[in-house]
Amino acid sequence: MGLKIKFLILISVIVSIEANLEGPFLFFGPKSLSKYSRPALKYLEQDDLMKIYSEQAAIVVFNNQDSLPLSSGNFPRLRKMLEGLTTLVLPQDFLDVHPDYISNETQVLTLQGPWSERDAQMTETFARLQDIYGSGRVLGILGNSVSQNKAMDYVDDSWPRVKRQTSNDTTPPAPQEEEKSTKTAPKIALYNATAAGGKGALLYSSGWPTLRLANGTTVVFDTQIGDPTIKPTRLYTIMVVKFADGDSKDKVTLEFSFKQSHGWWMAVGVEVKFANSESLSLMAPAAPDAPSAVIGRSYICPLPLVYTSDNATLTLPDVKMQPFMESTEDFADSFHCIGFMSVPIWSALMVTSIMLAAAFSSIILLMDIKTMDRFETNRAKQLTITVSE
Repeated sequence: MGLKIKFLILISVIVSIEANLEGPFLFFGPKSLSKYSRPALKYLEQDDLMKIYSEQAAIVVFNNQDSLPLSSGNFPRLRKMLEGLTTLVLPQDFLDVHPDYISNETQVLTLQGPWSERDAQMTETFARLQDIYGSGRVLGILGNSVSQNKAMDYVDDSWPRVKRQTSNDTTPPAPQEEEKSTKTAPKIALYNATAAGGKGALLYSSGWPTLRLANGTTVVFDTQIGDPTIKPTRLYTIMVVKFADGDSKDKVTLEFSFKQSHGWWMAVGVEVKFANSESLSLMAPAAPDAPSAVIGRSYICPLPLVYTSDNATLTLPDVKMQPFMESTEDFADSFHCIGFMSVPIWSALMVTSIMLAAAFSSIILLMDIKTMDRFETNRAKQLTITVSE
């Protein structure tokens, strides 16, 4: 009787977990997932699910507690980790078989809190299980516990599809295995930091911030962590943007500082802070080349913005920025860094002026030519031209 009660309790716990977990689902980890690749919107059969579960040494289920659709942009660490793993996207609403039915080594992790914390929970938990059970022997499953009104972003957006693995098998791949996602992470950077009291800021760049050190090392900050924030002070407004430090779990923080004076704002510099407490202070270009505009207006420049110091430079290509904003929904009218009289305009004016001067001189010379006004005829007296030596 006691065994029956325990069994019923276990079944009720499993059913409650399964009922709460809804799709679509993202499976990732072992190379064996490539065998179960399916065309888009085709469900995975129950027998295949059981085979996937039985092949793994351990399974971890990430149960996201949010009604918002999942987006790869909210999980930069997970997206970077998946680049080296095999993935499988299942469009079905529910799993016909929950992992607990097959594997005793199944963990369920509920994701709550800010997106950056959920991202860290998933990557750190999966890495810890791989250290315990071995690389390629842990299956990760990402699902949602709240019904979605639309399909999650990883079904048809920038989450990687199943990757082909190099092996000695010469069997040609199935047609569905050739279907790969060609979309990549965006190549632009738009940082939006809201704050009260007119302290919000917007910063756009057509490329990722690139740090070049004096020893020749180049670091591209292309994996943002969390949302930008504002750190206001009495004299400055500081936009704080955090990035992942390469493949490590450390963070690099960029703090862009702006000041206002006499109705104008100006970019002052940026401080790069590393996890080992080291930091670099880089200055913006000096006036009049420094990014600046009237309060309430933005600054735009197609030329690279380079913050410099004695031992490093930070480059942002094709920038547009505006601090001290009440609302950060969109940029205001812009001040252009080149101005109205650019080098091409001056060149065109110079060439035009030279051509006009030549034409005017030619007209004057033509008008100064004197033509004969008397001619000989058979009825008139012969013309006599006196030539003096």
